[in-house]
Amino acid sequence: MQRTKILIFIAAFVASAALGYLLFKGGSSLSLGGAVEVDWRLLGELDYITGKAPSELQALDGQLVRIPGFMVPLEDNMRSVAEFLLVPSPQACIHVPPPPPNQMVLIDMPAGKEVEVQWGPIWIYGKLQLKSKRHLYGETSFTMIGERVESYK
Repeated sequence: MQRTKILIFIAAFVASAALGYLLFKGGSSLSLGGAVEVDWRLLGELDYITGKAPSELQALDGQLVRIPGFMVPLEDNMRSVAEFLLVPSPQACIHVPPPPPNQMVLIDMPAGKEVEVQWGPIWIYGKLQLKSKRHLYGETSFTMIGERVESYK
């Protein structure tokens, strides 16, 4: 019985790690429905210590993009939130130490536009800003005014 539980846990961990890897290595900068698809490799090229970003990433500042990832709610309400972190894998939850700043995007939804908390992978659409911000759970290198959240398919 105990061995079965351990095997199920290991299988779930491997499956979520594989899904996180697929989201991390996804396509780069493909124009889809007006939003530019951004993958985590490009975001990871930002040097969060110096703030220097490659020109391809700088060109996305203020642009409508879509990024795959996992939601980390920053509010106590576990049904809907107006502010959350987007991270590249389910293992990148908020713990000590948190993920590096270039692997977290702080999402702020417009006033009155809360979104349902989702525990699986999502797409977030919005205007990306190469702007670091400190918050209770660490520092992010990116912020985004969220426009839409949908399940990753």
